[in-house]
Amino acid sequence: MDTDLKRRVSGHPGDDRVHRGEPSYVWRPGQERRLQMILKAAGSRIKGDVLVDGCGVGMYLERLARHGGRVVGLDIEFRRVQKARRRSRLVFCAAGETLPLPDRSFDLVLSHEVLEHVEDDRAALEEMVRMLRPGGRIVLFTPNRGYPFETHGV
Repeated sequence: MDTDLKRRVSGHPGDDRVHRGEPSYVWRPGQERRLQMILKAAGSRIKGDVLVDGCGVGMYLERLARHGGRVVGLDIEFRRVQKARRRSRLVFCAAGETLPLPDRSFDLVLSHEVLEHVEDDRAALEEMVRMLRPGGRIVLFTPNRGYPFETHGV
């Protein structure tokens, strides 16, 4: 792959982690577009308490925290939680279907391509709703199975 193309795909010059099958560790150009969509949907809630459900290694935690709110992450994979804690101390290991948090804890819940991975999607959605304060919002992304380049479930 030519160097310029590699830089544009990975988002960072010389960073091959995306090519080694570790795209979670690289901020890619498409994620910046998604971040702008998240910020637009969040509105002023981004300055409140934010839960990133399925935070992975913490890429969105880091970006969202720049907007002034208290950002909390959760992920079911302990190894990813450990890596996310390098970006934010407010990260814990839990399943999205049974969150160990009180009702109405957050102004915004972000679930970015997580719902398709949980065992019980209805329970996960109910937990997201339970977490919201009045006037809160859920920003939810899931794969588009009709998109010709979709690779989830392949």
